[in-house]
Amino acid sequence: MDIALSIAAFLTGDIEEYRSLSEATSLVPGTKEEAYYQKTRAVIETIKQGTDTSFIFTAKYIDAQTNAYVLDGEPVDSEFFSPFGSTDPMNPCELQVYTTRQSLASGEEEDPIWGTYLTGYAPIIDTRDDTMVGWVGVDYAAETLNVRYVRISWILGFCFASFILIISTLLYFLIRAIQTKSNVDYLTKLANKRSFTHLLAKLIKEKNSFTLLMCDVDKFKPINDTYGHPVGDMVLIAIAQALETGLELTGKAFRYGGDEFAILLPSCHSLKAQTVLQTVQEHVKAIRLTQLEGTELSVSIGQAQWEEGMQADTLVGNADHDLYEQKRKRRES
Repeated sequence: MDIALSIAAFLTGDIEEYRSLSEATSLVPGTKEEAYYQKTRAVIETIKQGTDTSFIFTAKYIDAQTNAYVLDGEPVDSEFFSPFGSTDPMNPCELQVYTTRQSLASGEEEDPIWGTYLTGYAPIIDTRDDTMVGWVGVDYAAETLNVRYVRISWILGFCFASFILIISTLLYFLIRAIQTKSNVDYLTKLANKRSFTHLLAKLIKEKNSFTLLMCDVDKFKPINDTYGHPVGDMVLIAIAQALETGLELTGKAFRYGGDEFAILLPSCHSLKAQTVLQTVQEHVKAIRLTQLEGTELSVSIGQAQWEEGMQADTLVGNADHDLYEQKRKRRES
């Protein structure tokens, strides 16, 4: 119907010539009507060849049962070509276009010659005196539309599948980002207590020997009180980096809360854990922050070895108890 409307608009542009052709009873060679017919029919044929339409034609009203062809987009030597003035039975759609002067599209039509087809119609109206001159018809074979429908269905299916894939991928990365963020401490960028709890439960479930170290920053409150909380945050960040450097690939560090850190050492016995402990303390001691004005940093570290049958809270309690003992010894010394 869109193509029919476009052609109708094109013909309305030179309606005087088209109306003269439409009202002619025959084509006489050499007349202006015959010249216009040849020129315009060639344009219609070009439009048909450039689209996947089955037929393009214009027709005029003879009576309620008959119409006559004016232009036909078929090649002149085609068996389907309808010469100027040849008649055909008026179908209900054509009669409706003529009486309502409105464009429309038919449903599926069956014809013993043309087969199954659908047609879009558009009226040709002379706006000078509002006369209905005729109409444009654009036929599509049902088979052609079915092929187009299948192609569009494939395209829509592919686009929908691609859309779902893209959305799923975005959701996957979004969920991963949320999960990562929920497991990472916002300040130190170490894994947080939630992540510590999950890994601790996993190690206990695997029943492989491992060691827990609980770390506490020595004299952290005086640092906050003396230099302010922003410097205190800088201390925590520096210690977190020192823990990761000291551990390398031997274990995983967590910010447990406040100025407390936890370290899990999978498949690690007490003697090896003691070596890791000393390495961590040395890395912390090597921290130099100009904001501390020469104040050295240190951490107290408690150690606990997991034994089969031991619950998580018992292990943490043992490490905490050892941590407090280490801090007491530091105070006494």
